[in-house]
Amino acid sequence: MKILITVGIYPPDIGGPASFVPKIAKLLTENNFDVTIICLTDKKIVDKEKFVVKRIIRRQNLLFRWVKTIFSIIRHGYNAEVIFVNGLPMESYIANIFLRKYLIRKVVGDWAWERGRNKGLIDESFDEFQSNSHNLHLEIAKFSRGWTATKANMVITPSKHLSDVVNNWGVKRDKLKVIYNGTKISNTKTDAYDKSNNSSNTLNFITVGRLAPWKNIDVIIESMNEIRKTIENFKLFIVGSGPLEKDLKNQTNKLGLDDKVIFTGQKTSEELKNYYKNSQIYIQASGYEGLPHVLLEAINYDLTLISTPVGGSNEVIENGKNGWLIDLVNGVKPDPIDLSKIIVDVINSKDSRDEKMSNAKYLLNTKFDEEVNLLEYLKVFQQ
Repeated sequence: MKILITVGIYPPDIGGPASFVPKIAKLLTENNFDVTIICLTDKKIVDKEKFVVKRIIRRQNLLFRWVKTIFSIIRHGYNAEVIFVNGLPMESYIANIFLRKYLIRKVVGDWAWERGRNKGLIDESFDEFQSNSHNLHLEIAKFSRGWTATKANMVITPSKHLSDVVNNWGVKRDKLKVIYNGTKISNTKTDAYDKSNNSSNTLNFITVGRLAPWKNIDVIIESMNEIRKTIENFKLFIVGSGPLEKDLKNQTNKLGLDDKVIFTGQKTSEELKNYYKNSQIYIQASGYEGLPHVLLEAINYDLTLISTPVGGSNEVIENGKNGWLIDLVNGVKPDPIDLSKIIVDVINSKDSRDEKMSNAKYLLNTKFDEEVNLLEYLKVFQQ
């Protein structure tokens, strides 16, 4: 069977789809599927894979790029039985008007909400955005993301919460399927790293993700300003890049936290492992997450979790069973003082830490094993 996969980001880009697509393409190829990937890229790269990768330059005239992408999908999708859309949804659906292929869509968030937050057009929670009315620009975006989803033969989401959201966009229940994200589970303590072997007296926090408005990194930084009143030796590693990087660095400087808050920039998966290994507490303050892969990675490396109970995150945290919860104020962002109090509670609660970490490890092994969950995708294509 021939399968065409479309995606907006692909290695060396960093992000959920860029991590997922090579893995599923490799698995499908190993099981005798003929796979072609169409993706956007910042520069031409020669890919040495057992599947075909067709790259389209990202930074060019938008209309020209759209036309080129649509024609590329038509050309490479002509002999495909299935189109698996992980990105480039509008281009894929326009192309499929002509192709009439079986189309599977993976939805990991709401790009209309993200666009509104990035442009400063809204300051509301993900769930509020779904039902509120907005200006014409955002209403068109909301219509577009919903309309394209309803045109798929099947829509896969990484969480039950997001499945409910997509159902409200108009996608029927019998077309929806939940397949959880997973992570590669370390088989030995040496792989996962034993925190008890850490001889450093420094307490290390870490947060990983795009430096975008809804990630609320500013709240985490502000909480560090409170923490230093009671804790002397600590560092916060902020891994990632994004539109708010300059503002967040300025905030750090104004608070006099340059020696405490470290901006690492984007890191590869291998580089990120070292930051997990040398950290004890993972903090997520997001206003929304589909189902964050970074939480699963943090569990794998024996980090204690502090997270907002948003989207699919609570399907990992399970109402505080597997980590500490920090609530959003007015559905948008946590209070930094409340976050600092929770951090202190985590530090002073060894028994609770051990119990929650044990619970989280059990959940990871039973529900979020990457190898097992990728096989669920394989079953979809085999059927």
